[in-house]
Amino acid sequence: MSVLPFKEDPDFTTHNSGAFAASAEDVKTFVADYEALQGQVDDAKKDQKDLFTVMKSKGYSTQALRETLKRRKQDAGERQDLEKTVQLYMDLIRR
Repeated sequence: MSVLPFKEDPDFTTHNSGAFAASAEDVKTFVADYEALQGQVDDAKKDQKDLFTVMKSKGYSTQALRETLKRRKQDAGERQDLEKTVQLYMDLIRR
Protein backbone atom coordinates (compact mmCIF):
# COMPACT_ATOMS: atom_id res chain seq x y z
CA MET A 1 0.00 0.00 0.00
CA SER A 2 1.55 3.30 -1.00
CA VAL A 3 0.89 6.71 0.48
CA LEU A 4 -0.26 9.41 -1.87
CA PRO A 5 1.29 12.84 -1.35
CA PHE A 6 -0.98 15.75 -0.52
CA LYS A 7 -1.84 18.08 -3.32
CA GLU A 8 -0.36 21.55 -2.90
CA ASP A 9 -3.10 23.92 -1.74
CA PRO A 10 -2.01 27.56 -1.36
CA ASP A 11 -5.13 28.51 0.66
CA PHE A 12 -4.50 25.68 3.13
CA THR A 13 -0.83 26.62 3.42
CA THR A 14 -1.71 30.28 4.06
CA HIS A 15 -4.31 29.30 6.68
CA ASN A 16 -1.88 26.93 8.40
CA SER A 17 0.91 29.49 8.56
CA GLY A 18 -1.52 32.06 10.03
CA ALA A 19 -2.76 29.59 12.64
CA PHE A 20 0.80 28.63 13.51
CA ALA A 21 1.81 32.27 13.94
CA ALA A 22 -1.19 32.93 16.20
CA SER A 23 -0.39 29.86 18.31
CA ALA A 24 3.25 30.88 18.58
CA GLU A 25 2.21 34.35 19.76
CA ASP A 26 -0.18 32.86 22.35
CA VAL A 27 2.57 30.65 23.75
CA LYS A 28 5.11 33.50 23.84
CA THR A 29 2.62 35.73 25.67
CA PHE A 30 1.78 32.97 28.14
CA VAL A 31 5.45 32.28 28.92
CA ALA A 32 6.23 35.98 29.35
CA ASP A 33 3.22 36.52 31.66
CA TYR A 34 3.99 33.37 33.69
CA GLU A 35 7.64 34.33 34.13
CA ALA A 36 6.64 37.85 35.21
CA LEU A 37 4.25 36.43 37.81
CA GLN A 38 6.88 33.95 38.97
CA GLY A 39 9.24 36.86 39.53
CA GLN A 40 6.59 38.58 41.65
CA VAL A 41 6.04 35.38 43.65
CA ASP A 42 9.78 35.04 44.25
CA ASP A 43 9.97 38.67 45.38
CA ALA A 44 7.00 38.19 47.72
CA LYS A 45 8.58 35.06 49.25
CA LYS A 46 11.81 36.97 49.86
CA ASP A 47 9.82 39.78 51.49
CA GLN A 48 8.02 37.25 53.71
CA LYS A 49 11.33 35.72 54.73
CA ASP A 50 12.64 39.18 55.57
CA LEU A 51 9.57 39.82 57.77
CA PHE A 52 10.27 36.64 59.73
CA THR A 53 13.92 37.67 60.11
CA VAL A 54 12.84 41.02 61.56
CA MET A 55 10.42 39.39 63.99
CA LYS A 56 13.04 36.84 65.03
CA SER A 57 15.53 39.64 65.69
CA LYS A 58 12.91 41.22 67.98
CA GLY A 59 12.74 37.99 69.98
CA TYR A 60 9.53 36.49 68.62
CA SER A 61 9.20 32.78 67.95
CA THR A 62 8.99 32.29 64.19
CA GLN A 63 7.50 28.84 64.78
CA ALA A 64 4.64 30.36 66.78
CA LEU A 65 4.16 33.08 64.17
CA ARG A 66 3.96 30.49 61.38
CA GLU A 67 1.43 28.49 63.37
CA THR A 68 -0.61 31.65 63.97
CA LEU A 69 -0.70 32.37 60.24
CA LYS A 70 -1.61 28.77 59.49
CA ARG A 71 -4.50 28.82 61.94
CA ARG A 72 -5.81 32.14 60.61
CA LYS A 73 -6.19 30.51 57.18
CA GLN A 74 -8.42 27.79 58.61
CA ASP A 75 -12.17 28.05 58.95
CA ALA A 76 -13.08 29.05 62.52
CA GLY A 77 -15.26 25.97 63.09
CA GLU A 78 -12.66 23.66 61.64
CA ARG A 79 -9.99 25.25 63.83
CA GLN A 80 -12.11 24.83 66.98
CA ASP A 81 -12.81 21.18 66.17
CA LEU A 82 -9.11 20.52 65.66
CA GLU A 83 -8.16 22.31 68.88
CA LYS A 84 -10.75 20.29 70.84
CA THR A 85 -9.44 17.05 69.38
CA VAL A 86 -5.83 17.99 70.12
CA GLN A 87 -6.77 18.94 73.67
CA LEU A 88 -8.56 15.59 74.09
CA TYR A 89 -5.46 13.75 72.91
CA MET A 90 -3.24 15.78 75.25
CA ASP A 91 -5.57 14.95 78.16
CA LEU A 92 -5.40 11.26 77.28
CA ILE A 93 -1.61 11.33 77.25
CA ARG A 94 -1.43 12.98 80.69
CA ARG A 95 -3.44 10.24 82.37
